[in-house]
Amino acid sequence: MAADGSCGGRSQSHFLRSKTIASRKQMAKLAFDTGGTFTDFALLDDKGELHLHKVLSTPTNPAEAVVRGASELLEQFGSAVDLNGLQVLGATTVVTNAVLERKGVKTGFISTAGFQDMLRIRNEGRYDLYDLNLKYPDPLVTRANSFGAVERIAADGEVITALEEETVREIAGRLREEGIKSVAVCLLHAYKYPDHEQRIAALLREEDPDVFVSLSSEVCPEVREFDRASTTVVNAYTRPQMSGHVAHLEREFAARGINRQVLWMTSSGGLVPSIRAAELPVRLIESGPAAGAVAAAEFGRIAGEGSVLSFDMGGTTAKLCLIPNGEPTVGTDLEVAHYHRFRKGSGFPLKIQSIRMIEIGAGGGSIAAKNPLGLLDVGPRSAGALPGPAAYQRGGTEPTVTDADILLGYMGTGSFVGGSFKVSKDAALTAMTRLASSLDVSVPRCAWGIHDLVNESMSKAAAVHATDLGVDPRSLPMVAFGGAGPVHAYGIARKLGIKRIICPTGAGVTSAIGLLIAPVAVDLSASFPMQVNNWDFAAMDRLLGDLAVQGAEVVRAAGVAPETITNTYTVDMRHVGQGHEITVALPDRSLPPKQFHEELLGNFYKLYRELFGRTVAGSSVEVITWRLRSSGQKDQVTRPHTRHAAEARKGTRSVYLSERGGFVETPVYDHYKLPVGEEIQGPAIVEQRESTAVIGPSGTAHVDINGNLVINIA
Repeated sequence: MAADGSCGGRSQSHFLRSKTIASRKQMAKLAFDTGGTFTDFALLDDKGELHLHKVLSTPTNPAEAVVRGASELLEQFGSAVDLNGLQVLGATTVVTNAVLERKGVKTGFISTAGFQDMLRIRNEGRYDLYDLNLKYPDPLVTRANSFGAVERIAADGEVITALEEETVREIAGRLREEGIKSVAVCLLHAYKYPDHEQRIAALLREEDPDVFVSLSSEVCPEVREFDRASTTVVNAYTRPQMSGHVAHLEREFAARGINRQVLWMTSSGGLVPSIRAAELPVRLIESGPAAGAVAAAEFGRIAGEGSVLSFDMGGTTAKLCLIPNGEPTVGTDLEVAHYHRFRKGSGFPLKIQSIRMIEIGAGGGSIAAKNPLGLLDVGPRSAGALPGPAAYQRGGTEPTVTDADILLGYMGTGSFVGGSFKVSKDAALTAMTRLASSLDVSVPRCAWGIHDLVNESMSKAAAVHATDLGVDPRSLPMVAFGGAGPVHAYGIARKLGIKRIICPTGAGVTSAIGLLIAPVAVDLSASFPMQVNNWDFAAMDRLLGDLAVQGAEVVRAAGVAPETITNTYTVDMRHVGQGHEITVALPDRSLPPKQFHEELLGNFYKLYRELFGRTVAGSSVEVITWRLRSSGQKDQVTRPHTRHAAEARKGTRSVYLSERGGFVETPVYDHYKLPVGEEIQGPAIVEQRESTAVIGPSGTAHVDINGNLVINIA
C-alpha cells in the first residue's frame, strides 16, 4: 500500500485499444466509478491505449479518492494525454449513500394545502397483506417541515383556487428560520399544469436566492401523486451534496489543466453534463451499476452473444441484469431504501428511467455472522472500504466474503490488485476462526459455507429475475465482472445450469470501462393521457416536439454534434381503467393515421400477451406517459490480444474445491499472457490485476481474440 493510503503501483496498461464509430478522431477520456470499497479508473489516452487503476474509496469524502486516483494515473501516463481535450466521465454513489445512510440535507416539502401528509400516507398500498405491524422507512422530510400552499388546479387545468402568494412567502420565512436550504415542491396536477409550481419557485428564490428548489414538474412530470412527490423529495434531499461534489471535482480537475465539464452516468445508461447531474441527482442513483450493464452488453456483443446475464459483484453488493438482444432493459420506475431489504413496496418509489436489475447485499465486504437460530448469515452488513475485510488490516475484525475467498485459495495474497495492495491471510484466519468456533465447524467448512451461501443467494435471485422476464437462465451466457464477480461466477453458473461464462479483460473495473462506451443520452418524459380511439395528432406532435427540443439542448451541452443526435420515442399504455401501464415503442409518426394506429395497437397487444398470456377484448386503450431518449453515438472498446513472451503459468497454490472434497494444488495463470485459443483445463485460477477467475474441475477456459476469458462448463 502506498504511503498516501492509495493502492499504488503500476496500473495494467497497453492491453486495450479504442475503436470509435465512423473513424472519428480519438479523444482522450478518463473514467471513474466510485464504489463502496474501491474507486475504479480507466484512462483512454490519445493513442487509443487504455490504462486501468484502483484506489480505496474514501466514504467520508468520495471526491478525495477520485482526485487521488486520477492524479496517479495522469502522473504516470499524462505524457500520452492532451489535457485540453481530455473528457472526464463519472459514476458515483454519492446520491445512493446519502439516501441509504440518511445523510442528505435538511429538506422542506411544499404541497397543495391539505396534502402535507402525502409522504406519510403514501399510496395506501401494502407490501405484505398479512403483516399487522407493517413498517416503512421514515420520510426524508419531517412533518414539521411539510407545508401546504393555498392553491388548487383541477385535472383539466381549471384554476379552482388561485395561488395565494403571501402563504408562500410565509413558508419561505419558516424555511429560513429552520435553516432549510433545499425544498421539494409537488402540487396537484403539476405534471401537466406547472404554472403554480414555477411561481412558488420564483417566490422562494426572491426570499432566499441561495435556496435549492426542486419542482416535481421538472424532476418527474408524470402522473401518480405520491411517486412524483417521493422522487422530487429524494432529488431535493441529495441535490446540495451532489452539487457540491460536482463543483469540487471540477475545481480539482481545472487546477490540473482539465477544463471540460464532467459527464455523469445516469441510471438509464446515458451520460449527461455536470449541470444536469447537479440539478437532477435522483437520476444518478444507480449510475455505477448502469455503467456495468452497458459494458456487459458490449462485451457480450464482441464475444458473439446476443443475449447475456450480467453479473457484477463488487465490495458491497452484487447486481444481476438480463440483457436481451444486446441492450439492457430500461424500466420506468425504481425503489430504494427498503425498510425490508428487497421487499418491493417497502421503500421510496422513484419515477425515473433506470436499467432493470436486481441487487443483493452480498459483496466482497459483506460480513458473515451467526444468526439467532445458530445458522450462518452473510450480509447485508458490509465492512466497506473502512474498516474493510479483516485481511485488509485496516481495523476490520469480522469475517467477510473476501476473507473466505482468500482462505479458500481463490484470491492470492501476493496478487491482490496486482500485488500493490497487501492483504493478510493470517488476519483473515483469525477472524474466520472465531466464527467457525461459534458455529462448531472447521475453518475451511466455515469459509466454504460463506462462499457457497453467497452463490446460492445470487443464483436464486438470478433465476427469479430471468423467470419474471420469461427467460430460461440456462440459455444465457454470463458476463461476470467486478472485483469479486469472476471469483463467484463458476459456482453460480453451475447452480443455474449456465454453460458459458465471459470474464472481460479489466473485469475488476468494468463499470469504469462502461463509461467509455456509453453514449451521451438524456431521458425525458411527460404525462398527457390520450385514448387511441380519440387521437390528437397535433397534440402528440407538439408534446414530442417540446421533448425533442429539451433533449437536444442537454445532449448538445455535452458536446454532441446536432447532426449525430438520435431520438427514440416510447409510450406507457394501458387499457382504460387499469392502474398500471406497459412501455411500448411509438411507431413512425410520418405513417398514415390508420397504419400508425394499427402498429401502435399491435405493439401494445403483442407485449401485453407476452407479459400476461392473454389480451383483453372490447376495452379501449390509452397512452398515459410519453417518453424520449435523445442520444449521441456510442463508442466501442476492443482488445487486440497478443501474447507476451513470458510464460503464462505463474505457479500453483492450494485451492478448496467442493467437487474434489477439499484442498487441491491448482495451477495459477496470468490472464494477460495467455495465448488466444489455448485451452486451460480446470481446476485453474486465472489472475488479472483487478480480479481473479476461478475455474472448477468441470470447466475449461481460453482467451478469445478480444481478450475475454471464456469459461465453458461441462
